[in-house]
Amino acid sequence: MTENLERQGSAVSARWRIVGWIVLTTALALLAVTVTMRSVMSGQVAEAANVGVVQEIEEFRTFAAEGLDPRTARPFTSMEALMERYLARQQPLAGEAIVGVAGGRVLAAQGLADGSGDILAGDAALVDRILRDAQTAGVYESAHGTVRWGKAEAVAAGEPATIAPERRAHLLVAQFTGAAQEEANRQAVLLFGVAVGGLALTAGIAWLVARQIMRPIRTVRETAESITAHDLSARIPVQGRDDLARLAETLNAMLDRIEGSHLAQRHFIAEAREHLNEPQRLLAAALRDLVDGDMPGAERARIACGAQQLIARMGQTLADLDVLAQSGNPGFVKPARVPVSEVTADVAAEASKPGTHPGRHFRIEETGRAEAWLDAARIADAVRQLVDNAVAHTSPGDTIGIGSSVADGAASFWVANPGPPLDPERARALLESYRSTEGSDPGMGLGLAVVKAVAEAHRGIAWVESGDGAQTRFGLTVPLDALAPARGADDAFADRIATTLGEES
Repeated sequence: MTENLERQGSAVSARWRIVGWIVLTTALALLAVTVTMRSVMSGQVAEAANVGVVQEIEEFRTFAAEGLDPRTARPFTSMEALMERYLARQQPLAGEAIVGVAGGRVLAAQGLADGSGDILAGDAALVDRILRDAQTAGVYESAHGTVRWGKAEAVAAGEPATIAPERRAHLLVAQFTGAAQEEANRQAVLLFGVAVGGLALTAGIAWLVARQIMRPIRTVRETAESITAHDLSARIPVQGRDDLARLAETLNAMLDRIEGSHLAQRHFIAEAREHLNEPQRLLAAALRDLVDGDMPGAERARIACGAQQLIARMGQTLADLDVLAQSGNPGFVKPARVPVSEVTADVAAEASKPGTHPGRHFRIEETGRAEAWLDAARIADAVRQLVDNAVAHTSPGDTIGIGSSVADGAASFWVANPGPPLDPERARALLESYRSTEGSDPGMGLGLAVVKAVAEAHRGIAWVESGDGAQTRFGLTVPLDALAPARGADDAFADRIATTLGEES
């Protein structure tokens, strides 16, 4: 499957693909502009030629109808004189030929030095072709290039309309557009050259822009390559507020979650090893004494009782790990409407049983008077963990307080033990940090991890309070109705509780 994906992927780098698409798009746009401009300029050449032909024809018709012979001050009676007089007044432009045909003579107006008039006048076949054409205008391809032409005729004053063609005067106007078209082609070539230069400049800019665009991607790759199984601390630098910056923030948040899970896993493995190693070692020694030792029955019974306690400790460790493993499952808690005071009384009664915690005294400091939707068994397990934690950090003869309260729509359960106050950083680390148990300042242990997992499963929080007083309290607070079927999860309310308690602690 991986090989198939690799074969389907492109072998060209993303930077080159970005540059390639930009250059291709720009090239197509410039090509379209060049072709369009050449077409427009060619159309302008043809349009200018047509306008010139029409203008000359109209001028000739007006002159033939209204012009007077300067010798007689009367309308022309000689078509040769009319044509000579009209042609003498014309100044043809470049590429334009004005030729008159009268009395068998072909006369050309003299204009610019390109000789277009002489070319037409000297090409008898072309002149004859135009004269014989039934159309009054048209376009020919000749030996001199493309010719756009028009013609008009005139008859002398007083002549009948049926006069023979040879006694008529004809004006031929031709536009040789070859030179103008070549100029348009040169301009198109120049435009194409400018477009190629612009395309090269675009490619260079695209290369630099693609480098800037791909820099965060390269940073992501380099960061990913620097992450190892033992070091997940690398993060992607976030610059700007664009999509790539948000991608970097998302990846950093993902790395935070992965690092937190990784550290939690390592921490709890180390905790489990510490909780299991010593009982395993003591249990092995006890079994050796039972098997190999020659001792009275009372001593054997004592050793067997101690072995059972070690097995119970190991079982509790495994049970704690099982709770942590299940804490993320949807069915981890099974809520029911339970009196808060009942949970408090049950835990206090169990802790006070003779032989359960030798040398410690327990008292109920306060009892909450309300009912809450919660999993009583899970809450009781969490409070027992707090009791065990308090026993581990107190001396024989100390009194440990157990209590609960209801306020602001939340129920709190806690265990208080006497002793000096905790440093704020140390108190925070006890519920937030996953540190190696080999250090002098360990973080959250298995018991407190279970308390935190149960609290969060009820959409609440675990907390610790340690200040100027003579005791430290560990507890958890959960909303009264967060798990109620009718209302559903009240996450916003739980967040408000967490914020309030965080400020108090």
